[in-house]
Amino acid sequence: MRIDVSAWRMFPLVDLFDMHNTNSIVQNLIDPGSGDVPYVTAQAGNNGVAARISCPDEWLNEGGCIMVGGKTMTFTYQPVPFVSNDSHNIALYARDGRARDVNCQMFLICVLRVALSSKYSWGDSVSMRSIRKDMVPLPVDGDGNPDWDFMSGFMADMFTLSASTLDDLTRVHR
Repeated sequence: MRIDVSAWRMFPLVDLFDMHNTNSIVQNLIDPGSGDVPYVTAQAGNNGVAARISCPDEWLNEGGCIMVGGKTMTFTYQPVPFVSNDSHNIALYARDGRARDVNCQMFLICVLRVALSSKYSWGDSVSMRSIRKDMVPLPVDGDGNPDWDFMSGFMADMFTLSASTLDDLTRVHR
């Protein structure tokens, strides 16, 4: 499914998100499997979750955000409070409540990945200072604001299509 991006507009990330470096807890201070709190790293697999731990509240980062792996440029959605392994990781919290919808967050992750991944690398990793200058293209509504309804609806359609494709594959391989 192709999207017509010709009418999209560039938006500064600082207008879309509150940004914070994550609290960081080094791996030797955690006890993997000791609790339910996601211990999130900048790995690409398993939504960045390397383990589930118990931890003091002061270690927690608020959930409902997109976490950017500062050194690896991975993007994950963290729906619940989590612990991060690196203070170079950046948590992006949508300013507009409509953008906090999980489908919008998934759409934003796709846009962020395309817009920023080629700009940063291990040798030139993203930082809070650099990301504050970045912009991303987004679909707009009739008033020129981000079209959160389109983003949410598009991703809902993608998830439905993916689920039906997986169901078809499962039936074929039974």
